Amino acid sequence: MSIFWIKIIASISMLLDHTGMILFPDELWLRILGRIGLPLYALCIAEGFRHTRSRGKYFLRIFILGVLCQIVYDFVSKETYLGILITFSLSLVLLTLIDALICACKGQKNPVTALLEKVRKRTLPRPACITVCAVLLSLAAGGILVLNHYVIVDYGLTGILLPVLIYLGGSSRWGRFGGAAAGTAMLACNLEGSMTPRIWSLLALAPLALYNGEPGKHKLKYFFYIFYPAHLVLLYGIDMLLAYVGR
Repeated sequence: MSIFWIKIIASISMLLDHTGMILFPDELWLRILGRIGLPLYALCIAEGFRHTRSRGKYFLRIFILGVLCQIVYDFVSKETYLGILITFSLSLVLLTLIDALICACKGQKNPVTALLEKVRKRTLPRPACITVCAVLLSLAAGGILVLNHYVIVDYGLTGILLPVLIYLGGSSRWGRFGGAAAGTAMLACNLEGSMTPRIWSLLALAPLALYNGEPGKHKLKYFFYIFYPAHLVLLYGIDMLLAYVGR
């Protein structure tokens, strides 16, 4: 199963989940099927980070789209709640710094130390590179823990770490699945703040096991970027229309 079909399944799952959340809150089966989506999207984030030509641009796409969706969330819910794309943006920050630390330990150049060397106009020795990357990673992890304590972040620390675990599983099929399975199991056991038991997230293990690491014949890259905010606007619009008609 290619990443294209993983995205299709994840999108359908997300649509069912949000349809249940917004329009049919009493239909539990919609929320159950909706639990499949997060591990699959986490896989897409990890694979996107691994294979993208520009990690900076990839982060900006996810973050900017998250900010646009955040506007919809804030307009409708009237509360401080950071959506899943902000969660994944934090994942990408951690992934960037983890990858930088791994490269530094191997003596390889990475964007983080390259930027620092450009600012300082001198080459950093390997121990200094390792130290800088470790400090930045520690600061980022600490900042995320503080943020998660004071602000509602969708799926919390578990959601942030899920793409990280998948990425650390490596590029081999079963290594990648092992990371995904560990993260999904952690998600399934985290019941805090969940209206629907996250144990159903384990259903995602089937498509995760079938993923072959291929991109697939069809891309539809921008369709998946547009689909996320578009379906939210549509569902919230229908909900507001029904509320207005029902007055």
